[in-house]
Amino acid sequence: MTPWNADPARLRMGRMLSSGPPAPIKWYYRPAWVLILLFVVLGPLALPYLWKSPRFSRHMKIVLTVLVLAYAALFIGETIRVARVAKMEIDALGAVPF
Repeated sequence: MTPWNADPARLRMGRMLSSGPPAPIKWYYRPAWVLILLFVVLGPLALPYLWKSPRFSRHMKIVLTVLVLAYAALFIGETIRVARVAKMEIDALGAVPF
């Protein structure tokens, strides 16, 4: 139990200077797995894993967020373009009599 007059900054410092080994990081917060989740598996849905990962700096998190959003926008744009071309081809096939 924390006394009412305890200094919060001092309490935080005590937690940071604990003599025990650091807790192992979960696999989904490790940099390699975060990048795989971002660019291969989940795309923008993996951004919470990026922002909760302690291994990336704030600057790197911002850069990766912008890259993932640009990658997702490019992917969506190309998917729409391919769908339009496929529809045009299907419509062209339907207009040709057999």
